[in-house]
Amino acid sequence: MTEDRYAPRVIPPAVNIQETEKEVLIEAEMTGLKKEEVSIDVKGDELTLKGSKKDREVPEGYTPVYRERCPFEYSRTFILGEEVKKEGIKAKYENGILKVTIPKAEEVQPRKIEISD
Repeated sequence: MTEDRYAPRVIPPAVNIQETEKEVLIEAEMTGLKKEEVSIDVKGDELTLKGSKKDREVPEGYTPVYRERCPFEYSRTFILGEEVKKEGIKAKYENGILKVTIPKAEEVQPRKIEISD
């Protein structure tokens, strides 16, 4: 049996996750992709980040001899807890970094309590 060296490899993107009192920020490194090749899906309590780079075309008249630049896919799934609002998720993709901002639910945000006289 031989390995198909040209089949897409699935790579979990490297991520940084930060938070403030009001939101969570996930930054995922998806180097080598265009914005159109990146997608974000929310299904139930799961947030999935995906990206896919298709096979590169070989110039006419050439036969591939050796390739390291093969098709690949990024994929990573996160479980969203009740402390976030799924309907307010926003995303931005720039210079190979996908930034996903997830607002926190009002119940988990700190509230200032006024002290009466």
